[in-house]
Amino acid sequence: MFRLVSALLLLFICGTDSAWAKTPDRKYPQKTTKKVYKPVKYKSTKYKSVKYKSTKRVYFVPTPRPVVRPEPAPNTPLAQMERVGLQMNRGVAPLISPLPQFSSRLGGQVASLSRQNDFIFYSIDPALQRRAQELIDRASAPHAAIVAMEPTSGRILAIAEKSPMISNLAMHAGFPAASLFKLVTTAAALENGAIQPSSLIAFRGGTYTLNQWNFLPDARKDHQIMSVAEALGKSCNPVFARIALKHLSPKTLRFYAQTFGFDTDLGLEAPLSSSHAVIPEDSYGLSRTAAGFGDVRISPVHAAAIMSGIANHGMLPKPRLVERVLNSRGDLVYQARTEIVRHLTRTETANTLLNMMENTTTLGTSRREFSRKSALSLAGIKVAAKTGTLKGTNPPGLNNWFIAAAPIQNPRIAVSVIVVDPRGLSSKASYLGREMIEKYLKG
Repeated sequence: MFRLVSALLLLFICGTDSAWAKTPDRKYPQKTTKKVYKPVKYKSTKYKSVKYKSTKRVYFVPTPRPVVRPEPAPNTPLAQMERVGLQMNRGVAPLISPLPQFSSRLGGQVASLSRQNDFIFYSIDPALQRRAQELIDRASAPHAAIVAMEPTSGRILAIAEKSPMISNLAMHAGFPAASLFKLVTTAAALENGAIQPSSLIAFRGGTYTLNQWNFLPDARKDHQIMSVAEALGKSCNPVFARIALKHLSPKTLRFYAQTFGFDTDLGLEAPLSSSHAVIPEDSYGLSRTAAGFGDVRISPVHAAAIMSGIANHGMLPKPRLVERVLNSRGDLVYQARTEIVRHLTRTETANTLLNMMENTTTLGTSRREFSRKSALSLAGIKVAAKTGTLKGTNPPGLNNWFIAAAPIQNPRIAVSVIVVDPRGLSSKASYLGREMIEKYLKG
């Protein structure tokens, strides 16, 4: 009886106001002045608790586990990470905004935090991203953007840009596609069996001249001849005007423009403007559009996706930036997977087109940047490419394009480079593209 009374008295003295009971937000209680009570180690599988031992009895005081959404403390790596807005919808890819600078790292990967403290991990290759940003910073041009992509998956490996007037330049679809559109013209004619790489096309005028005087064929005046493969490498405008007039209709070219992703949502996890193509019905407008002079606008991301689609045996991959998303508790809430937007062409057509594009780097418009002397580190590596040059208004200036994939036998990287008003050879799109390919393949 004495023991029972002592225990009840002890409970009454400790009560709810004692240091022992005031532990809901602590892992262990505060120290007590009663030396007979002290915490001891224990194991409990039923619930988390603190065990106290006296000379008389053993008491268990449960300690709840509060669910707290962690907020990064100041002056810690997490607090210094980039913040982006994140919109998650069930069944679809997440949407991030604005486009981050990709300067944060977490566990060796490029990552950022959402405003709700979700962890967003990107497909960006850290070393390639640094190289891309270095090249953009050094380029003597007001506007420039680089996008590197893995052809088979659509993973964006690097994205760097600069512009004093346009934010998210790599997503901007205001650049004239210029001679990049010759790829659509060539693919349409190859797919319909109208031409072969070795097909010879007669024309008159200079390589780049295309006007009312020479756009129509004239057997008495057309004394120059060039194969389609060579014309693609040298970007010969009259040849592609003749191909369109003889073998393609406005409806056919419009169909292939849409197939190549123009006026289409590509499904990127960041705001991406849709590229746009207008195909005229008249012969002169059709011929100029097929050669790259039409009202066709494209973004650097879309250009990289087109190059990836050709390198991926004609399957256009969905471009992606976000690899996975973890919530603040570390649970996986999104995992990216490879998706194919559509088939551009048959596999044979895409492979033929890819091999034709090697002429750009061997005898065509990028031969200087890829000559043996200029690219010793790429010796033995075949590079398929296409260039484009045309004045634009959004932003204003001379647009200099370069897209490429390498190596041709098994493409591992596709690049897209746009430079407006480049000054000097080291600022040309072909040079920047070659540097990106060299960094990725050679390290």
